[in-house]
Amino acid sequence: MFQDDGERKGQQYPTDTGPIDILAISKDKKQLLVVELKKGRASDVVVGQTLRYMGFVAQELAEPGQTTRGVIIALGDDQRIRRALAVAPNIDFYRYQVSFKLLKG
Repeated sequence: MFQDDGERKGQQYPTDTGPIDILAISKDKKQLLVVELKKGRASDVVVGQTLRYMGFVAQELAEPGQTTRGVIIALGDDQRIRRALAVAPNIDFYRYQVSFKLLKG
């Protein structure tokens, strides 16, 4: 997790463009990671949102030599977001799956 003034931050990191869901830093401290979580299908709008957050992090938080990457995690994607991500090589996309089993006590 990213630490700001010694305080541990993880969820809902506030920015002037809205709250970042998760802001993390690599173990070697060379890369800041903006994670955007979507509970359903992600649209191409989330690419712009992630880029805005990444811009904030790059301009306001990153130290010299640090890079900024983005990750979008959603239940699904579509053609629009795939097109947008095709020209945003510093953003990765992951789909999640949820499954559970109900067992009688």
